[in-house]
Amino acid sequence: MHWIDRGPEPKNLAAIRARYTPGWLRRYSNGSGRIPTDTKWLDFKNELRAVFWGLCAYCEEMTPGEIDHFRPKSKFPRLVYVWDNWLFSCHRCNHSKSNKWPKFGYVDPCAISSTEQPEFFFIFDTETGYMSANPELNIEHYRIADNMIKDLGLNEDYHLKMRIYCIDMFKEGMPRDPSQVTEGQRRTIRKFASRSSHCSSVIRAWLEMNGFGVVADW
Repeated sequence: MHWIDRGPEPKNLAAIRARYTPGWLRRYSNGSGRIPTDTKWLDFKNELRAVFWGLCAYCEEMTPGEIDHFRPKSKFPRLVYVWDNWLFSCHRCNHSKSNKWPKFGYVDPCAISSTEQPEFFFIFDTETGYMSANPELNIEHYRIADNMIKDLGLNEDYHLKMRIYCIDMFKEGMPRDPSQVTEGQRRTIRKFASRSSHCSSVIRAWLEMNGFGVVADW
């Protein structure tokens, strides 16, 4: 996972929110009324896809995508039509997360504070692709990160294989000595480590672990 700037909400969303939110509130806050059948958030799928570069907000893999309500609709009905509660997600991550919401929530890929952003919470084993909660986190933050990895299945075999595939593709063209990087290799580094590229977090982890420094250096 990595941080994404979701940007301002679409101008026409406010009117939709005002029209459809009351039905969700009646059902899930007051316990009355029918289960809402509106899905107007789907009208904004292309806009959300563009913000996330067509990548899942959780596993960073390219996907046709779905709109995930970060805070679930049934538990946070007031946020059903709130732009800041929408994430672009693959079906696997969205389905695994479902309507789960632990006591302290999950890591928000679009968090504003740098200490709440994904890079602060997760580390990667660049040999196996394994994703872990940062051991330097306090207990509460560690549990948030660890729960998220487990609940969304972020270390399932297909995710590990994708991360290793990306690392292998990337490092094949890199010199062992970072000081020997050519201009063409610099462009490759910037491309693979860009947030618009799939699995870029594990690429950035590989760069740092192998003495190439952070992406900003390139």
